[in-house]
Amino acid sequence: MVDKTEKRNEAAERYRRLTQVGPGTPGGKLMRAYWLPAGTTASMKEKSVRPVRLLGEDLVLFRAPDGSYGLIAKRCPHRGVSLEYGLMDPDGLVCPYHGWKFDNAGRCIDQPGEPAGSTLKDRIRIKAYPVQEMGGLLWTYMGPSPAPLLPRFDVFVQDGRTRDVGISKLPCNWLQTVENNMDPLHVEYLHMGYTNRLRKEQGLKPVSQRHHEKVDYEFFEYGMLKKRLWEGDTEDSPEWTTGHPVVFPTMLAIVVQDDWWHAQIRVPVDDTNTIWYWYNAKPAPEGSAPQTEIPVWDNPWMLPDGTADLEGVNGQDMGLMVSQGAITDHDEENLATSDRGVVMFRRALLEQIDRIEAGKDPIGTLRDPAKNHPWIELPRETSLGFSFVGARFSAIHKY
Repeated sequence: MVDKTEKRNEAAERYRRLTQVGPGTPGGKLMRAYWLPAGTTASMKEKSVRPVRLLGEDLVLFRAPDGSYGLIAKRCPHRGVSLEYGLMDPDGLVCPYHGWKFDNAGRCIDQPGEPAGSTLKDRIRIKAYPVQEMGGLLWTYMGPSPAPLLPRFDVFVQDGRTRDVGISKLPCNWLQTVENNMDPLHVEYLHMGYTNRLRKEQGLKPVSQRHHEKVDYEFFEYGMLKKRLWEGDTEDSPEWTTGHPVVFPTMLAIVVQDDWWHAQIRVPVDDTNTIWYWYNAKPAPEGSAPQTEIPVWDNPWMLPDGTADLEGVNGQDMGLMVSQGAITDHDEENLATSDRGVVMFRRALLEQIDRIEAGKDPIGTLRDPAKNHPWIELPRETSLGFSFVGARFSAIHKY
């Protein structure tokens, strides 16, 4: 008989493998196998050099005069000054302290205080990661070479769409935010049932209330599909026949209404902080000029008093995720039958970590250029099978 303490220790180790994202950790290696957003193009037009914390690493994101981007270590290897205060030259980022200059690859290309003929700069190199722009987001790959292709999912690149992106900052671990994607039933009990209790107290019109007849999950090339059948719908409902994708490791894609596409990307800042990108791609008005800049907006989850805004759908999701703790205590969980999707997701993540440790690519790795052009069509329903009439759904109704 396995000792209970031993079983708890094994479970704790499993969750450390999933929740920790720093360099060298199993979960960190998983995240570094994928391209992740490091920022937005709009923010870099306001300021060409910005500090970024991503996967537990302190970095600096910069835009060069030629329009290219770089992501390098924040700490100057000379005397430790933060390169967030650096200025751009045409060929690199210049440290404000002594003028050491670094290019996009992290190479030191100038040390003006050194004597002529010095070769010190040739031996100095700092951590650097490639950056690609796609859909108004700046994506980086922080894993080993050779880098896979950045997947051109249709929501980010398909022609004829108007796009915007909201940003939320959550003081909690990435895993508990993404597991919300694998939990269809919370829509029924939180966004419908709880919302209607609040609205009844306020004398407001209720939102639509429906019951799940059944849910299911299956794998596809880039992750998992989450399916639901609402009571009263037939089995040819798009939410049951197609479902909507959870693209590994952190993205959810849905259709809101009338071909309005929406994606949510939850990116680990470190073990206890997450940035959430709320990405909208609507059909462009007929005859409109192509969009030249994708606007960015704040999507808060807190009220002025610091508590969660539980009257809005986005505040409900994010506020309750944060309420689970900086890293939720998985040892205190009591998972139920309805948590089947969460359990499947965790197992799938652990399997991908095992694949990486065996030297294999994880699910969703793209290396065939032919699959990437003109774009990758994600499976999606025609629209959500429910609405939040009367509820504040600022996460996707901002624009």
